[in-house]
Amino acid sequence: MNKKIILFFLCGTVTITLLFSQDLKPKKIRAVEFSGLRNVKVRVVKDTLKISKGDLFDRKLIDEDISNIYKLGLFSDVAADVSDFKDGLKITFILQEKLIIKKVEFKGNKEFSNRKLKEEISSKEKEGYDTRKIQDDIGKITTLYKDKGYADVNVGDFSTTDDITGFATVTFAITEGNKILIGDVTIDGVKNFKPKKIKKLFATKRKKVYKGETFRDDIKKVESFYKDRGYLSVKIAAEEITYNETRTKMFIKIKIDEGKKYKNGRVNFSGNTVFSENELLKVFNFKEGEIFNQSQYDGNESNIKSIYGDKGYIRAKFESTLDKNDETGIVNSSFTITENGIIYIDRIYIDGNTKTKEYVIKRELLVKEGDVFAVGRIGRSQERLYNLGFFKDIKVDIEETKEPDKANLAIEVEEDKTGLVSLGAGYSSVDKVVGTVQVTELNLFGRGQKLNLTYEFGARRQNYEIGFTEPYLFGKKLLFGADVFNTTVWRSYGSDSTAYRERRRGGDIRIGKPLSDISAINFTYAYEEVEVFDIDSALTGQIPASKDVSSSLTSAISRDTRDNVFDTTRGSKHSLSVKLAGGPLGGTINFYKPTLTTSKFIPTFWKFVLGFNSRISYVKEFSPSDEVPIYERYFLGGADTVRGYDFGEIGPPEKGKIIFVSNLEYKFPIVAEKGRSILSAAIFADMGGSWRRSNDVSLEIGSEENQLKTGAGFGLRIRPMPVLPIRIDWGYGFNHKPGEQLSQFYFTMGQVF
Repeated sequence: MNKKIILFFLCGTVTITLLFSQDLKPKKIRAVEFSGLRNVKVRVVKDTLKISKGDLFDRKLIDEDISNIYKLGLFSDVAADVSDFKDGLKITFILQEKLIIKKVEFKGNKEFSNRKLKEEISSKEKEGYDTRKIQDDIGKITTLYKDKGYADVNVGDFSTTDDITGFATVTFAITEGNKILIGDVTIDGVKNFKPKKIKKLFATKRKKVYKGETFRDDIKKVESFYKDRGYLSVKIAAEEITYNETRTKMFIKIKIDEGKKYKNGRVNFSGNTVFSENELLKVFNFKEGEIFNQSQYDGNESNIKSIYGDKGYIRAKFESTLDKNDETGIVNSSFTITENGIIYIDRIYIDGNTKTKEYVIKRELLVKEGDVFAVGRIGRSQERLYNLGFFKDIKVDIEETKEPDKANLAIEVEEDKTGLVSLGAGYSSVDKVVGTVQVTELNLFGRGQKLNLTYEFGARRQNYEIGFTEPYLFGKKLLFGADVFNTTVWRSYGSDSTAYRERRRGGDIRIGKPLSDISAINFTYAYEEVEVFDIDSALTGQIPASKDVSSSLTSAISRDTRDNVFDTTRGSKHSLSVKLAGGPLGGTINFYKPTLTTSKFIPTFWKFVLGFNSRISYVKEFSPSDEVPIYERYFLGGADTVRGYDFGEIGPPEKGKIIFVSNLEYKFPIVAEKGRSILSAAIFADMGGSWRRSNDVSLEIGSEENQLKTGAGFGLRIRPMPVLPIRIDWGYGFNHKPGEQLSQFYFTMGQVF
């Protein structure tokens, strides 16, 4: 029978032989066998196979199986023989085993245990013996010791092999030497700064272990320090390392040549036709006569590249040169720009979206095919996609095309979980123990729609809520949403935490329209039946029982430049809203409630972010109503306003009609994944007041009813999903009345601002 032999080479050593008939149609595999196994068990190889007895012969699958067997790392040669067998075929895998590591041992190690060393290396017992791996392991062990201070450590390979049994024993012989710590770091040549200030830049310090990479980073930090203060010619003139007689201490001596201090001179541009020199100077951080700052100067190219990128000049080239005059101490700067023409978007490719529909992603983009390749708008588009809450990671890339003035925009997304079903219980000082059943889907059927079902139950709170949001009604930039709710809660009055019950049943309809990339207008119509009942007998004179119908329209306009609405690091949000109830809208209560809110986020150093928030609002009744009902007044204090106080504790017992709240929060990430904070910490300070009327407003801080109250504390932010931050805060109130609890713990969901 005519047979064909096919050779495959894997890593230069693997030979694969497939024998099959040209004349026969695909037959069934009647047997799968293995030849050459000594120490490796059959099941280990069998578990890697895609083919099995009874399958039709498939050459590609056999190729893949050969590759998978080789990847086990246990064989130096793999072949497959195909032969006739009964009324089908027999596949025989011909295997040549590598030596198998029977034992890994260490000799001479005192600083680290055998277990620790085994964790560090790649050579493992019952795996294939590989001399290249062993050499890598020697490097890993050496690095481990040097990082602990054993600079003179020596690691050797004394492995033994037995070709008869097919086993190997891997032996690492370690000569540890002495542990060497830094005795001192001496810096000479510092004239224009205090030597202590320069020494503080070093992570390489006395009594620490010397690490070459850390020391090189220290040198770079010193050079950057000087260059940011005008010393452009600074250099480390000499580095000297010596040891004591017993080689247990290392002494590092550094000599710095500071050089001359320079000031900024002129800036010259050439090659620029898109922007004038004055336009470029506006983004160029280089003022004549000021001390030269290298970090600021390096940022100039990025600034200029950014404004060119916004115009579509993504292939523009920039070259800068510095001309130092040692006599005058002036440094002039020259920028040569090669603009290279505008680039347009040819095609937009979306990849990685297994659930989300492509149109849901594309409608968030601020660019389309045929547009100028505007880098700023593409960056903002990326932020908009993150703000959907659907994606863990979003990568934007530029792909070249055959046409010189066009490029493709490639967007690769990694989807996050958007659905949540939760059953749990929580505790708050207001509602005490509350059970929760919640179903949330942020990306319903991959269409970007939101659905929320909530049921809360407890001794002081019962809540049923259903919400739905369609962000693009009929495919247009028009948000539509609706909510239905039925909530019953106990409310406080003064020191009585269960003074009365409040029941709200109804629903709302929401409509929103973007005015620009960063601004929007929203309208919410709400219809509610509100009942105040079960009033404490001691308070019947202060709190009237009521059954009202509230028909209201809230209009809001906002401007939002935050980079990420779930985990903001920069930007701001400002909003103005007015709620009108009654009058032409009907109902039994009549009032209006304007609210102004502003927040700002500023990145400081590393990943620390400082956030500010302020809110001012008041509510006023109008005829025929003669008073604002208690449930429409302001309950100040608690997790979302002034922490360190109980809910509704600040202000008059019957609650205020004017409110001012200000929050300051400083946060930083502890655990992050792909740029998103999973766990972060925050310290905060809050201030606020609530008053009956404008004449009562006081800006003094104190414990009296009309005085502002302050609080401070710290907390954790946990984000199992981007849009579901769990907030744990402890707050201390500084202006309590006698008898009030001084501090509060809060366990809530959502952000303060």
